[in-house]
Amino acid sequence: MIEMGRKKYRYAKHIIAVPKVYDWIQTTSTIQLQVTMQFPSCVLQADTYEYNAISDGYKTVYTNDDELKEYGDRGILNPNDVSFINLFINGVLQPKILYEVQEGMLLLKSTDVPPKGTPITLQFVTIKLS
Repeated sequence: MIEMGRKKYRYAKHIIAVPKVYDWIQTTSTIQLQVTMQFPSCVLQADTYEYNAISDGYKTVYTNDDELKEYGDRGILNPNDVSFINLFINGVLQPKILYEVQEGMLLLKSTDVPPKGTPITLQFVTIKLS
């Protein structure tokens, strides 16, 4: 607390400390930083859409024609128009290296294909700034 005249002020301090800082002349320095952070007062809005298909036991490429229309009819969205894409095969989240998404097409890159009747869900999440 700092007193200035009759008024008292309370300041919150943030200190970043590390044991050593290395640079080209091999000296150790301590730097104190004060950071003011502002957070948005509102929650960001998000839109989700799921493309659903069923494996036939042979295919590694799925298109808009393979979509189960009773769950949605927007097809495979353009990856450049969404924030995140997740692929679930039989309810298990798949690593990004095992698939590729283009507008209207899902390519499974793994050597083994999902067994016949396995559900395939491609989730699209779009985060909107008011």
